[in-house]
Amino acid sequence: MEEALRILILEDVAADADLMEDEMRQAGLKFVIKRVASRSSFNAALEEFKPGIILSDYNLPGFDGKAALKIAAEKCPEVPFIFVSGALGEELAIELLKKGATDYVLKSRLTKLAPSVRRALDEREEHRQRKKAEIALKESENKYRTIFDNTGTAMIIIDDEGTIILANREFEKLTGYVKKDIENEKNWMDFVGLDDQKKIVDLKKECKRRLRDAFHNAEICFKNRDARIIDVIINIAAIPSTTYYAVSYLDISERKKMEMELKSNENELRQKTVNLEEANTALKVLLKHREEDQTAMEQKVITNVKKLVLPYIEKLKVLKLNEGQLNHLEIIENNLNDIISPFLRNLTAEHSDLTPREIQVASLVKEGKTTKEMTELLNISETAVDFHRKNVRMKLGIKNKKANLRSFLLSMPSKI
Repeated sequence: MEEALRILILEDVAADADLMEDEMRQAGLKFVIKRVASRSSFNAALEEFKPGIILSDYNLPGFDGKAALKIAAEKCPEVPFIFVSGALGEELAIELLKKGATDYVLKSRLTKLAPSVRRALDEREEHRQRKKAEIALKESENKYRTIFDNTGTAMIIIDDEGTIILANREFEKLTGYVKKDIENEKNWMDFVGLDDQKKIVDLKKECKRRLRDAFHNAEICFKNRDARIIDVIINIAAIPSTTYYAVSYLDISERKKMEMELKSNENELRQKTVNLEEANTALKVLLKHREEDQTAMEQKVITNVKKLVLPYIEKLKVLKLNEGQLNHLEIIENNLNDIISPFLRNLTAEHSDLTPREIQVASLVKEGKTTKEMTELLNISETAVDFHRKNVRMKLGIKNKKANLRSFLLSMPSKI
C-alpha cells in the first residue's frame, strides 16, 4: 500500500494553504499536511512530523523563507524544498535555487504546484538511487581493491599499451620498487628479460583474441630492480568491457632450484642404489658363508657332545650314586640332548627374549617335572617357579589360561 506523502507547509495565510492542498488533491496526490507559521513551530515540525517535502512562502511575519531554507538544509538536506510565493523576482529565485531550493511556484499559477511536487519527488528518488549506487560502487571498489592489494600473489593491472595502472604489495616485493614508482610510471615489459619479451607480447595478443579463455600463461624470466633474474609463471586475463588486463606473477625460483637439486639427488641416489646393490650381493655371499660356518660349528658341537660327553654320562649311570645325584645326572643328560635336539634351538631362535632361568624352567616343564621337583633341582622357591612359568607362557604367546604349557612345548619341534 502506497504511503501518504508528508507535506509540511510554512504559510501564515490559512486560505493560501487550503488552495495548495486542494490543487494537489485534484492532481491525485495522496498526502498528509501539517501547516506551521513560525520559526519555532517549523523547527518542531522538522523533528516530529518528519516531512517528505516542504512548501514554503517567502515572506512571513518575523520569519522568512530564506531562513527556513537554511534550517531545512542543515536538518534534512535530502527533503525537497519548494517556494510557493506571491511574487519572486528572477534574481531572487536564482539565488534561492543556488542555496538549495528545489523549485519555486507562484501563487497565481498554482496549477504548476502538483507537477512541481511530482518532479521534486522523482528527482529525490533518483538522487537516492544514484547515491545508493555510488555507495555500492564505492564499497565494491574498496572490497576488490583490498582483495587485489592483499592477495598473496604479485599482481598488476595494465592498459592496452602495457602501462601499469595498478600494482599490489606483492608486486612491490617482487620488483623492489614502491607503488609510486610503478603505477603510471612503468611498463610491464620493463620487468621482462629480453629473450622472453616476444613471448609475452604474443601471449597478450592471444588473450585479446580469445577473451573467453580465463587465463593465458607462460614461464618467463623476470627482472627486478637489482637486475636479478627471477623465474616466474605469468598469467594474463582480459578484463571484460574494458581495455585493461589483469596480470599475475608466481615466483617459481625456489621450485626451479628444488627441481635441479632433486634431479641432482636422483642421480646421486641412483648411483648409491647401484653401490648398495653391489654391497647387498657381497653381503649375501658373506651371510651364506656365515650360515655354512654356523652349520658346520653346530654339527661339530653335536658330534663332540655325542662322542665326548654322552658316553661318560652312560658310565656315570652304572656307578653307585644316590637318588639326588642320579636326578642331577638325568637333568644334565636331558639338557645335553635338548642342546643337540631341535627343541632348544627352536625355543631360543624363536624367543630370544627368554632369560637363561626361563629356558631352564621351560626345559624342566617339557620333561614333566613338577613345581616341587623344580624347586629342589633349581634351588628356588615355588613362587619363583610360578613366576618364571608365567613369564614363559606370556613370552611364548599362550593367552588361553587353560592351555597346557608342557603340551605346547612338546609340540614345538614339529613346527620347524
